[in-house]
Amino acid sequence: MIERRPVALAAALIILSTPAFAQLKATMAPISDSEWDDFKADPGSTPNSPIGATTPEGGFSAPERVIFSEKMRDRVLDQLCRQLKLQYEYRLPGDFGGTGAGFRRWLAPLPDGRLTIVDEERLSVGYGHAFTQALEQVPGVSGSLWLGGRLEGSSMVIRPLEGKATCKEVDRLIDLRDIKTVLPFKKERIAAMKVGELWRMPFRLTVGHTETLGENITQAADTAFNASLTFNGTESGEATLTIYRLSESELRFRFRVDRVEIRTKGARLAQTIPAADFAIAGGNILLNLIDRELAKQLNRYTSASLGFSNAKTQGKRVVLEYVVDPRKPEEAEAVAQALHGDFKSLVKMGWRMGTQQATSDSTEEAYRDLQSKHDAELGPAKFAAIDAYTQKAKNITLNLPFLTSQNWSKSRGENTTTRYTDEQGEIHFERGDRSHQGEWFTIPWVGPLVKNQDQQDVQAVSAARTGEAHGDPILIYLQQHGFLRATESSVRDKAKQFQEIMALAGTHGNGPNPRMALPIDKVMPPPPPAQSCFENCPVEPSNRKGTVAFTLVFTQKAVDQLIHATPEDVIRSYAATVDSMPAMQWLMNNGKLNEHTGKIDYDWRAARKAFPDPFDDRAAGSRSWEEGEISRMAKEAAGLIADLAKARDASDNVARSAALVTAFNGKGESKMVYDRALRVFVQLVDPMNLTADFVANVDRPKKETDVRAHYVLKRNRPENELLKLAGEAKARVANPSILVD
Repeated sequence: MIERRPVALAAALIILSTPAFAQLKATMAPISDSEWDDFKADPGSTPNSPIGATTPEGGFSAPERVIFSEKMRDRVLDQLCRQLKLQYEYRLPGDFGGTGAGFRRWLAPLPDGRLTIVDEERLSVGYGHAFTQALEQVPGVSGSLWLGGRLEGSSMVIRPLEGKATCKEVDRLIDLRDIKTVLPFKKERIAAMKVGELWRMPFRLTVGHTETLGENITQAADTAFNASLTFNGTESGEATLTIYRLSESELRFRFRVDRVEIRTKGARLAQTIPAADFAIAGGNILLNLIDRELAKQLNRYTSASLGFSNAKTQGKRVVLEYVVDPRKPEEAEAVAQALHGDFKSLVKMGWRMGTQQATSDSTEEAYRDLQSKHDAELGPAKFAAIDAYTQKAKNITLNLPFLTSQNWSKSRGENTTTRYTDEQGEIHFERGDRSHQGEWFTIPWVGPLVKNQDQQDVQAVSAARTGEAHGDPILIYLQQHGFLRATESSVRDKAKQFQEIMALAGTHGNGPNPRMALPIDKVMPPPPPAQSCFENCPVEPSNRKGTVAFTLVFTQKAVDQLIHATPEDVIRSYAATVDSMPAMQWLMNNGKLNEHTGKIDYDWRAARKAFPDPFDDRAAGSRSWEEGEISRMAKEAAGLIADLAKARDASDNVARSAALVTAFNGKGESKMVYDRALRVFVQLVDPMNLTADFVANVDRPKKETDVRAHYVLKRNRPENELLKLAGEAKARVANPSILVD
């Protein structure tokens, strides 16, 4: 509930004589006396994370950063040699197209730049059939039903390489004598694994159905335009064994089972060239003459589409992990024997999870039996947990052949991880995110020439020991940007956003704090003043590629300060982030917070008189731009107060976590999303109750120095135990990348 007392904004707030946000946008000189420090890893240390050695803040965001990096590299011509693959695939035709076998061998980089070589073998059995019926009552409209399922298994061996230049490793790529498989499971092979080597054995059963209602709106001789509605349901059970050599003395054995149900509904508009569609559909004629990949490329580059979809996902996953010393023959033998037995368990549990034969109770019972068995063979489990999760996501896609491909998505979800080792109890995660990926000028088989990707996440985390209530939550904000063929100034602008945000920390609307500003000028200095020119003006080259990532943590004390901020403080901090300063100052002088409605009331007639429309001859007869801004700012400021009050008055800390995420993701009363809300909230807390991690990796042309920056905000701030506990659990239960586990 909103605090029930009137607030006279003019009397309570400091009138801002100069726009603080405008001051903040000015270029900041390098600051020697900064709260930020360079992060230096211990010399000779082995990275235990795919993003390299990092802090607890960076470790917490590692799963998102790994997936982000993989999406950024997908279909991108990074290095010509990186496109080389040894692969063979065979599939049966027709309804049995899900049945086949294949092999792939390729080179792949991790997010920290380390290069790996991957050997994968796949085997699958699948069947699917579509039933189509034209609707006689509605000419041109048809309905279809697809039913199918697939059982697939694979094995992967991922090995680290010494170098980072792909072309120098081509000789090894084509050396068939170097191919490595996970079989046979022998202690000698397990003991011989290199540090960083990963063996992955996933088994998956998927069944699903798709209902489609489509209409051919127009059909000319050379093009067709159609619309469709689609409803899809998928149920999948997956079990995975992984073995990872952590160090010379440590080898990790992990068992993971995941059951997920996905329900999707969507709409799509598409314009295609029927000749190409016919060629692809007519597999008996064309696909016997040309490679299947060519048909896929034809389909991609002969259709334009606009699609919308909503998806709901719910599932449960279990994780069991052991760490042994592979140098000891008895422990290596124990892992080999466990693998032999678990391979059968893998198939059995995957089948049960995929066919709904596993209830929550039976899953936990089977899991506990498995843990008891392995505890006797391998010693106490290093980590054991069951995680239940739900998520709702919305997605918009736009594809224009050769020109651009765009994807906008946002999601809201939560999950609870129940731990059975060490800190036993629950860890609850609430999360919201939105992302955008844009590609331009796509060339078949090569990929896009220009690519940009942005993602923002906010997560609230609370924990409870077994039998106890959840404690106070922490709040983590993550923002990432990826770019291919960008200008130096555009990359710097991305990083400068974080500089501006952190310069607001703890300021309560009183202007930027230089000590808290992110010192990006050390690695990305501002350009010299532009010289005026009239013709033949120089064009800034678009030759940068890389990523920047920013993680900010609100500790429990910071969250408490945030939700107990006074309305006056919230409005003053909000005012420091807007550009419409004359209108904002008028609102602060003339507005009043209504104790009953929670709105900021003001006399709209007085606002119209103070800011008349200059294009209206009647002087006060229409709404000016400033009046519109006053209305918008009054709603946003009052909404922020209401959102924080809802979090403060929540019934428990799990509900408080959900309210905090809502305050960030645009679903609250303020409708302000992510970085806009953050600019206000970061002002309301003591900077000593904030910790942060910033990483920039930017590749420049050979004659220029690449950017490799890692700054941390940790000075005189204690480690947050909940952050470390949550980060460790999250890294284990999150959806794994192909290359890491």
